[in-house]
Amino acid sequence: MKLIKRLRGQEKVFPVLQALLGTYGVCCLGEAAGLERASFSVMSIPVAAVLFLLVQWTEKGLDSLPDEKQRRRRIRWAAALSFLFSVSMILGYQLQTNGMTESGFRGKGLILFRGACLGIAVFPFGNLLFQGIEKAGDWKPEKSGRRWKSGKVYWITALALFLCLVPVWLAYYPIVMSYDFHRQINEAYKGFVWFWPYQPLAHTWVIWLFLQVGNLLGNIQTGMACMALLQMLLYSLAAAWAVLFLYRAAGKKWIPAAGVLFFGVFPLNSVMVVCTTKDVLFTILFLVFVLLLAERFFFSGGRKQWILDLLLLLEGCVMIQFRNNCIYAVAVFGVFWFIFAARREKLRVLLLCVLLVAGGRGMAAGIRAALGTELESPKVEMFSVPIQQFARVGFYHGDELDRKTWQMLNRYVLAEDWKSYNPPISDTVKASVGVTTFHSNWEGNTGQVLKDWLQLGMQYPNEYIDAFLELTRGYWFWDDRSYAECLGYGAEERMGTIYTYNSAVIENGPEILHESRFPWLEKQLENIVSANAYYDWPVVSVVFKCAFYVWGVCLLFAAYLYLKRKKQAVFCLFPLLYMGTMLLGPVVQMRYIFPLMATLPVLAGLLAAEGD
Repeated sequence: MKLIKRLRGQEKVFPVLQALLGTYGVCCLGEAAGLERASFSVMSIPVAAVLFLLVQWTEKGLDSLPDEKQRRRRIRWAAALSFLFSVSMILGYQLQTNGMTESGFRGKGLILFRGACLGIAVFPFGNLLFQGIEKAGDWKPEKSGRRWKSGKVYWITALALFLCLVPVWLAYYPIVMSYDFHRQINEAYKGFVWFWPYQPLAHTWVIWLFLQVGNLLGNIQTGMACMALLQMLLYSLAAAWAVLFLYRAAGKKWIPAAGVLFFGVFPLNSVMVVCTTKDVLFTILFLVFVLLLAERFFFSGGRKQWILDLLLLLEGCVMIQFRNNCIYAVAVFGVFWFIFAARREKLRVLLLCVLLVAGGRGMAAGIRAALGTELESPKVEMFSVPIQQFARVGFYHGDELDRKTWQMLNRYVLAEDWKSYNPPISDTVKASVGVTTFHSNWEGNTGQVLKDWLQLGMQYPNEYIDAFLELTRGYWFWDDRSYAECLGYGAEERMGTIYTYNSAVIENGPEILHESRFPWLEKQLENIVSANAYYDWPVVSVVFKCAFYVWGVCLLFAAYLYLKRKKQAVFCLFPLLYMGTMLLGPVVQMRYIFPLMATLPVLAGLLAAEGD
């Protein structure tokens, strides 16, 4: 500390040292990204010069702050954010370029050191970010001025959103039948007793319902088209409420137009809405739940609050039926909400959260009993991360394992499956484990599994770390491509950012055909969501990344903590906790981020809301 203070006393020495360390960090990032000997490039000279100027400019700005306490606070927050971002970039590029991170204590220490150096180069931008957050925190919407009526904004926005989705629906007519639809449509065709809880029973029932609609209309293809129309309608109504919420909070007349562009025109939203995956209905319910929470947290009181509590309870129980992991996010969020709730509200909040979890469980049991299915949910899904860790150890070290370790590893993941290890997705290995070793060696043997898992992890810690990082890379690495390429991509494969292939073959039954009614638009959209054309779009490509939305929610949470807005910070915890459950999932896909995409504007709009 004394050395740093002494260097700061020298007008030029400290900025020069920062510029040199920052340049080293930038060169390390370039090397991790595949640029050989980036530190020896002549380009490092202008980088150092620019960093020197940025450092000096940033220091002058910080020194001009009259409040010393606020200056230190901003430095701490900006430095922490810059460091985390820098480490994530170095880790991400090492994985994407080399397939692994640097191993051992020395390797991980170098990653942290290089992240700290790169953080110096990023710090001026982190400082600007928190400077902007301070200004945003002081902003208040104008109370004066003529505003449009809420009802008018809502219904016009809802209609505009629906009309924007119609051409996309026609392009993918009758509906995008991909992901797990091939399994669910066969279960729906056979009957209730065949419904398998691998997918939420409520969602398979929805598919069954529109299969019956199609039978009544004489064409099951028409039934699936009706399912798409229902999803479009519900999504338009929910998204219009989000736009209205933002308009009420900020009062800017450009908000409805921006909302229509984002919710109705942005390809990742518009194409996803016409997919049969459960994530569409879940996202709609998730968005409505967040909006109800926002109304409950910030814009209600007295009797209205009790009504919102009842709506939260009912809507939340339905939401839980469309995502098996959602109940865990609700339960943990309830704990935090109870802890930070005002004393007069604690009992009420506790009761609401307990009823939400119990109601969600009870409704699931009721649906199961009503359907009459006796099939059990596959517990192997819970072990996606350890299965990948076992498989990675076998993939890289199978030939060098001693006999005892080899046998232990083979007991959980068969040796022939090690070569099938695919870093960004566990489904291939996991599917084999589910039918070979799971019931005999995993299920019911939690203690032994944990013991063996820890023992192998002590031997191969880097493989364990890298297996987890590879499986979650798309959530935290801004330049990740694995989320859009894990099973291939291209206009012919139709498996890029969003899967749009047709998987609607019914065993011993009819096939639901994909017959585009707007081929030109389908071709343009396929170029984006399947061929990943946005890779070549400077700046704009960022909003097509999963990490953009995860970092967006995390940054808003940090912003509310920085501004000491406790209510907004607690509110952000629900989407964050839901995101936390996804870190234990089998793969990163854009459909898993859909709920965060839809709610991010609402979370940002709370900057204009009153809160402590």
